[in-house]
Amino acid sequence: MKIEFHGAGQEVGRSCVEIDDTYLLDSGIKIGEIVEYPDNIARREDQMIQMPAKIDLKKIKAVFLSHAHLDHSGALPLFDHFGLNCPIFCTTETRAITEILLKDALKIQSFKQQHTAYSEYDIERVDSMMKLMQMHRKGTVGSVEFELFDAGHIPGSSCIFLKIDGKTLIYTGDINTIDTQLLHKMENLPKADILICESTYGDRDHPPREETENDFLDKVQEVIDRGGRVLIAAFAVGRAQEIMLLLNKREFNVPIYLDGMAKEVTNRFLEDPHCIRDPEELLAAVDKIQYVDAKDRKKIVQKQGIFITTSGMVTGGPIMQYLKFVYDDPDSAILLTGYQAEGTNGRMLKEQAKCIIEKKMYSVECEVGFFDFSAHAGKQGLIDLIKQVNPSTLILNHGDPESVAALAETFKDRTVFTPKTGDIIEV
Repeated sequence: MKIEFHGAGQEVGRSCVEIDDTYLLDSGIKIGEIVEYPDNIARREDQMIQMPAKIDLKKIKAVFLSHAHLDHSGALPLFDHFGLNCPIFCTTETRAITEILLKDALKIQSFKQQHTAYSEYDIERVDSMMKLMQMHRKGTVGSVEFELFDAGHIPGSSCIFLKIDGKTLIYTGDINTIDTQLLHKMENLPKADILICESTYGDRDHPPREETENDFLDKVQEVIDRGGRVLIAAFAVGRAQEIMLLLNKREFNVPIYLDGMAKEVTNRFLEDPHCIRDPEELLAAVDKIQYVDAKDRKKIVQKQGIFITTSGMVTGGPIMQYLKFVYDDPDSAILLTGYQAEGTNGRMLKEQAKCIIEKKMYSVECEVGFFDFSAHAGKQGLIDLIKQVNPSTLILNHGDPESVAALAETFKDRTVFTPKTGDIIEV
């Protein structure tokens, strides 16, 4: 079996694995100053995108999409633009959320630059190619058998089990091995000959979830008690809803607002409630939340409140408008609730107490808090999963070099590969 890594090799972002020149596992992008695509395609804002050099898209018979996040789905419209024409297998929730995220990404591209990488027509084409699969319902494409298992990462996320020419392979996508307020943990996976496993946190564990939740709620109350505003940076898919559920555990004497794409995503989850752990709890949380219209932001941020908004890494979106009113207020706080990639405002806030607003650098006077509400398994969870699947060949991807190396060291007694983007493995 030939396994080629077009992205996420000793890096986080642009996940895309090609199997036997015929099948793709995910097709994502890496967002930074330059958007990076699989196949080592980089695109500057003033450039037209180039056709992939290594992936022969017309030979691809199927794409298996693990979940909706753009680092796993964001290249699909581009690939359609250059000739991809095959079924894209995913869950109902993944299809719905992918469409929301791709359209939002296109809107941001259109606002920032002259040449967009793809069009809304390409997004519609991608949506039309999606073939919906339920968890555990076995499918076939050509001679390949496949099955999806709940990954516990975001609603609709799945691990992908493939049987090709008598060999079995599991691709984890992104996984979480603990329960959260929103989702149950990932389910047990079957044994497999080959395991392609994410390793985002292959070098460390997360603090206990309940401890993080209590610390977060205590901090929110502390800021409210001193008369400040609480600005919560949250990812639209999964994290914002988890924060809403958590805030609903306590009573606060100020209004709670939800803004950004998280509103549309929340409504989608309520339309398809089987994808979350407790739909009634989420509905109860939503009943206490006020959705914000763009025209009202400037007015409501003048008053005390709790504001949940995107983007989760403070790189754009409504949070930038709120930040202008909060950054210089020592009574207020901005609370970061997830991974902050290098080069983002969130990372700068976390490490330097600085941020960029409208292309100007500012030192912040408000409090900055970081809370590790990760949707990725920690090191011990990854170790337990690998031991459970017990592959004869272990391939680690989707992690920084340090994380990949640390996890690989744990399994040095078996065949382990740690490919870089562009590498090919024959097994």
